[in-house]
Amino acid sequence: MCGIVGYLGTAKAVPVLVSELKCLEYRGYDSAGVAVIEEGRLRVLKAAGKLANLESLLRTENAYATVGIGHTRWATHGAPTDKNAHPHTDSEGQIAVVHNGIIENYRDLKDELISKGCKFASDTDTEVVAHLVSTYYHEDNDMLKAVMTAVRRLKGIYALAIMNVEEPDTIYAVNHHYSLTVGLGDNESFLASDSLAYRQYTNQMVRLDQSEIAVITKNGVRLYGFDGAEASRPPTASDVNAFVADKGQFKHFLHKEISEQPVVLRQTLTKYMPDVNKPVLLRKADTASSGSAPSAGISLTNMQLRGIERIQVVACGTAYHASLIGKYIIEELTSIPVEVEIASECRGRKLLVNERTLTIAVSQSGETADTLAALKDAKSRGSFTLGITNRADSHLAHLTSNLIITQCGIEVSVAATKTYVAQLVSFYLLAMFLAEERDAVDPGRLLELKKGLMLIPTLQEKILGQEEEIRQAANKYKSVQDVVFMGRGFNYPTALEGALKLKELSYIHASGYAAGELKHGPIAVLDEKVPVITILVPGKVYEKTLSNAQEAKARNAQMICVSVEGDQNVHHTFDTILTIPPVDEFLSPLLAVVPLQLFSYFIAEALGKDVDQPRNLAKSVTVE
Repeated sequence: MCGIVGYLGTAKAVPVLVSELKCLEYRGYDSAGVAVIEEGRLRVLKAAGKLANLESLLRTENAYATVGIGHTRWATHGAPTDKNAHPHTDSEGQIAVVHNGIIENYRDLKDELISKGCKFASDTDTEVVAHLVSTYYHEDNDMLKAVMTAVRRLKGIYALAIMNVEEPDTIYAVNHHYSLTVGLGDNESFLASDSLAYRQYTNQMVRLDQSEIAVITKNGVRLYGFDGAEASRPPTASDVNAFVADKGQFKHFLHKEISEQPVVLRQTLTKYMPDVNKPVLLRKADTASSGSAPSAGISLTNMQLRGIERIQVVACGTAYHASLIGKYIIEELTSIPVEVEIASECRGRKLLVNERTLTIAVSQSGETADTLAALKDAKSRGSFTLGITNRADSHLAHLTSNLIITQCGIEVSVAATKTYVAQLVSFYLLAMFLAEERDAVDPGRLLELKKGLMLIPTLQEKILGQEEEIRQAANKYKSVQDVVFMGRGFNYPTALEGALKLKELSYIHASGYAAGELKHGPIAVLDEKVPVITILVPGKVYEKTLSNAQEAKARNAQMICVSVEGDQNVHHTFDTILTIPPVDEFLSPLLAVVPLQLFSYFIAEALGKDVDQPRNLAKSVTVE
């Protein structure tokens, strides 16, 4: 959460900073601000609310500075107000700081600095950094030394960008178990917590290591460890296209991204499974060079793969729901026991992993702080590791040599849709790959599943063709206050994901349950005002799921279902029916989620909600 940007060069800094911030607003939109150095003084402009508020403020300014830093905020310490917006400065207005993360010992530092005469203007933890650096700088006028001394006193996980009016040609960046990159152009340099922010200007980048300081000028970057030792690292070239925010004919990015899911699956399947009669192509090609981003693929040997006795998956939010389905998929095809952990719940616990465990980290952005921390812990205990992410240039991609890159392009909307189905298909491909490597499944059954998987994009397109029916159904329920989702087996996690989407987009309270658990307590909330949405797909648990739905109907709940076309049983139980094409239960999560995504979207749209940037949320959760 939160986005840091910076620029030094020959162009006006403010337009560049704003263009970078637009690319990073998905990281937080509680407030935004910029600081530039002009005529020997700092000019700081910031505004609460979305970036558009800052843009309106900047239209009245004529800033011609060629150096500056900026920030878009997701609030942690202090309410989202003008005074708490970044950048923050020291008492003299000489040093400006923007900050991602949390300074855990800021209260002690603040008390110390106040006792020395520093005057604080905000409620944030960030402001202590500006005063602390300023204090050390005034001791001997050495900015690099001041930054190094200051960061050694900070506790927590954080990233910083710092400017001093006394050094108008330099930006200092600090990365401590976070993510920062420096973009190198022609006589200009860029800074961002996501390289997409400056991809329209350059594809040459240097990623800061953990606990590293960068001294950035328009001519390049010098790197130092917290111990003062200088490091050297060549820039890497990224072949990812520049970020283009284009909704096309769609009203919202979310709607566009839901509609892109068939294309995303075709791209991913074409990359990793171009021929169903041949093994899944997850083996890493030995083509990566030192100047390129980490390459996709698995480098574990066949002997190592055969020796895996247990798999642990760590993820958060939507990625956690995809991982729960991944558990069912992998266990079904390989018989390897799989445990799925909410990554934040791994902190402070002993991870039971060893050299015969594979730990899989799933993160759309590759920057999710809790997921990265859990993966690092598992890796330190000897576990094999694998990452599933949409970003080949992410922190996650640099932490493990085994990587599945989903072929989604950039997902702009905060609520994940196309990256969710891409994560799902990655688990299908991984399970098939492991099954082939371990000779764990009948080849005929595997071929049948591969052929079925290749048909999924076309079947998704059929569902998308029913948008108007789903919109009409959604409009009937836009005034409800509570919704219950339920499913069993492969589609219990689909119920969880459906509930999450409705909460994220419409702010309607929704809960997802395993259908068999409804009678163990949650059924108490049901009455004629509470709709129950059931995912009902023919398979091993079809009859039991239908029976659970009938229990809900007996409590006068409004009944909605996602069922396959032609199912005659549903008409006796359900008031509203959302259909998907007939599909193998094993593959059904890839279809069942689509009408739920559209259902939630159309309710939120009807309620006039901010669909692409829901309140209180951020796309990339980079704080613990």
